[in-house]
Amino acid sequence: MGIRKVGRLISYFNIRQKIIFYVYLVISPIFILITTFILISNYNDTKYKQIEADSNVVRSLDKSISVIQTELSDLSVYICINSDIGAILLSDDPGQLSEDSRLWYSKAPMKIIQDIIALKGYIKTLAIYPENGVKPYLRCIDSSVHMPDIESVRQTAIYQQALEKRGDIIWSRVNYGEDGIYQANYTDKIVMYREIFDMAKKEKLGYLVLGINAEKYTDLCKTAVGQENEGIIILSSEGKELTRYGTVDEEILSYISGEEYLQQDHRKRAVYFEHGAYNVFCSQEQKKGVIVCKMVPKSNGGKQLNSIMITPILMLIGLLFVLWPLLELISNIISRPLRRLCIAMNQFQGGDFNQQVIVESQDEIGEVTECFNHMVLSIKELIDRNYVMALKEKESELIALQAQINPHFLYNTLDSLYWRTQSQGNEELAEDILALSQLFRLVLGQGKGIIPVRMEKDLITNYLHIQKMRFNKRLEYEIDIEEDILDESIPKLILQPFVENAIVHGFEGMEKGGFLKVTGKRQNEQLIFMISDNGIGMTKEQIDAIWNIEDTKRYANQRIGRYAIKNVKERLELKYRQNFELLITSRPDRGTEVIISLKIDDTKPEKQGNIDELSITL
Repeated sequence: MGIRKVGRLISYFNIRQKIIFYVYLVISPIFILITTFILISNYNDTKYKQIEADSNVVRSLDKSISVIQTELSDLSVYICINSDIGAILLSDDPGQLSEDSRLWYSKAPMKIIQDIIALKGYIKTLAIYPENGVKPYLRCIDSSVHMPDIESVRQTAIYQQALEKRGDIIWSRVNYGEDGIYQANYTDKIVMYREIFDMAKKEKLGYLVLGINAEKYTDLCKTAVGQENEGIIILSSEGKELTRYGTVDEEILSYISGEEYLQQDHRKRAVYFEHGAYNVFCSQEQKKGVIVCKMVPKSNGGKQLNSIMITPILMLIGLLFVLWPLLELISNIISRPLRRLCIAMNQFQGGDFNQQVIVESQDEIGEVTECFNHMVLSIKELIDRNYVMALKEKESELIALQAQINPHFLYNTLDSLYWRTQSQGNEELAEDILALSQLFRLVLGQGKGIIPVRMEKDLITNYLHIQKMRFNKRLEYEIDIEEDILDESIPKLILQPFVENAIVHGFEGMEKGGFLKVTGKRQNEQLIFMISDNGIGMTKEQIDAIWNIEDTKRYANQRIGRYAIKNVKERLELKYRQNFELLITSRPDRGTEVIISLKIDDTKPEKQGNIDELSITL
């Protein structure tokens, strides 16, 4: 149902809106897919880089701590193998040695060891407890206090663990205030314990304790944490916590300090793994080295995703906005010809049959436009040939109706006058009345658009007979139309208007008599008619004015015909299209000549009797 509603809504769009809608419908998913791909790619790339960065941070931190522990291990080795110290530890007379208050400074290289401790800076305590009972070497830079003798040390649990390690190093954390190996401890320390054996590792010689400031580890951890919700924890190889910084998840700590994790080969452990809501990064460079673990909440990746989403999404929005004016331009280019075509159709529907739309392209729109132009021309031609031509032929009848003249009344009146003059013996006047009656019958005849040349000749003859009665000797005329064309068909009243124009405009005002000649002949497949006079003539401007006369003035000077010369030309155009010629030549004071050339028409005129046989009695 939703798709149908959308379809109905789209049906109300115009073509420009549909183009924009469908382009967005196609392009938007592609852009969204591309943006999504870029987002996923950027996220995976960023995630991979972040994993690599965190892994490198953990490895770097592991190496830094390993350097510190290696330095302490080297110092312990130096102490264990030093011959002077070894002589003290192997002495059979510990009581005598203990009497020397400067024993360790006079018999052992403690000055060198103190210089090393001072140079390192982070070593805070050093204790050497001989197993033979010789007074121990105790030094605390941070004011802490060691246990006074080996007997006290032997009571601690860490001492027993050191014995079990048989000379291997043990690392442990001693917090501020905790006793352990110290009688008093004033700083957090990372303490190294080691039992000193002979070369065969059979005889215990002494017990070595080195304490370093725990802040050294903490400072290194701070550089490895990027956000407050991240955490770093450092464990010994046995899983004992040495230091921590930030937010440490206890569940992860329990896992990495458990037997399952510790028993894995440190070289095969994954540096990165996921555990619950955290990404975990672990590193252990050496088998006996520390385990460095960084915990990063997965939610931090969401923050990174938000940061990397901004650019692609802004690019997507920008592309969609930039696409809008481009689509507006393209859709306007496509729809503009259609709009022009639509406007032309509306005007054509309103009756303007001269509409022609410029074809700008050869595509489907151009083909439709061209078809519309051809259709308009065809319809206009059809209308011109039928409807307009019929209207032109009815103009005289409409004007007669407008004038409210009843032809039957006119005929009856002329009939009465004719018989009255006949009864009075006035033959000349009777002939004039008869000629007038016949003229009216021809001119006012209904539905006779095409007539034979013979009838047009009779009309001209009767018209000139009437005008002869008016002008008397001032008008002479000659009608010379060949007999073999009298039965050819021509449009009604195409010669009479020119004859009338010659008399009304050509002869009026002339003192001498006027002569008018009408000829007609066949020439090849053409009918050639010529009307010539010796009247006052016309200038070129007057001839041009004939074709430009307004319709309201067209019949102002007509006497009988009611068809103006311009109307004759229009009817000839409708009837013969381009197959006729109407030529008017005239010179002032020299007369006018009109030549009409028509293609012989096969159309038969309406059946009509000879004018001479018509009776004027109704």
